[in-house]
Amino acid sequence: MAELETALRALGRDVAFPPTPDMASAVRARLERPRFWRRPVAIAVAVVVVAAIAAAFAVPQSRSAILDWLGLRNVSVVRVDKLPVVPANGRLDLGRRVTLEEARRRASWLRVPDSEPDSVWVNESLPGGKVSLLWGTPFNVRLLLTEFTGRTYIEKIIQGDTQVERVGIGDGGAWFQGPHVVVFQDRDGRFRESHGRLVGNTLVWQVGSVTLRLEGGLTRDEALRIARTAS
Repeated sequence: MAELETALRALGRDVAFPPTPDMASAVRARLERPRFWRRPVAIAVAVVVVAAIAAAFAVPQSRSAILDWLGLRNVSVVRVDKLPVVPANGRLDLGRRVTLEEARRRASWLRVPDSEPDSVWVNESLPGGKVSLLWGTPFNVRLLLTEFTGRTYIEKIIQGDTQVERVGIGDGGAWFQGPHVVVFQDRDGRFRESHGRLVGNTLVWQVGSVTLRLEGGLTRDEALRIARTAS
């Protein structure tokens, strides 16, 4: 683990990018095949082990680049030549299951789309907490909407064929089409793998201090249509 932290810190020193805290610890990635939002889908989930993520960063700095922040606070994007090959894992780690009413009491900032989720999960690993709305089951996910607030830094690591597009929604948003890896900063200031994160087509946007992340087998227009109903 010490070697991984050293490698990630070295990457941060060598490449110029907008100020963000050092990246450390492991990364979890989950890959999926595209499907439509209402259709039951078995989404392939993957977890990145330490050796695999270390290999992902073992690219010459001349072939790695930092993208702009896409207008999103606390969100940055790193492009690498190739993401690691990762083993499959069958279940998402979303935290503790609660009712929608309890989630609303715990997170007054929570936004819910027109169609209520099949289950609601809370996780206090992030400053201010995190709420995940799940359609389907942790083993068979159709759609996942994750929301958090406060000073949480998220870094997305993408490969060359992953498309990133700025979109007009809320106070700023971005559409990711293709595989990527997510790193987040926990409430203790440590950077960790992203538990409960699918990796594939994803819409990220912000409303005030709240960051929302919509994941599933969606097209950009489908994701935007669902996101605009969240209130």
